[in-house]
Amino acid sequence: MPTKAKKNLFPYESFPYRLELKERTAWFECQEHMDREIARYKLRPKDYKKSCKRGHKIVNEKKTVVEKKPVKKKSVSKKREDMLCPSMKYKTIQFDKHINILNPKYK
Repeated sequence: MPTKAKKNLFPYESFPYRLELKERTAWFECQEHMDREIARYKLRPKDYKKSCKRGHKIVNEKKTVVEKKPVKKKSVSKKREDMLCPSMKYKTIQFDKHINILNPKYK
């Protein structure tokens, strides 16, 4: 009985990762490049088949969905608010009516 010759799935030594699509086959240096190709063309798991050479490993990273919590505004004190956004307040400066320049009183 004749035996079938094994088909070499990894013909390139430096490309251990293989992505088999319906219309073509692609080889990659690393898993990140293969994942980037899948993301670029928005492929679904039913559209392709991943494989790797013996001695290499395909790591499946599960995507974790992080819920975004609404951000609460911090309360700012009135004094701080005036410093950040000064409102136009006019203060009148009053001087002494009787100025004694020659004989000043020191406290």
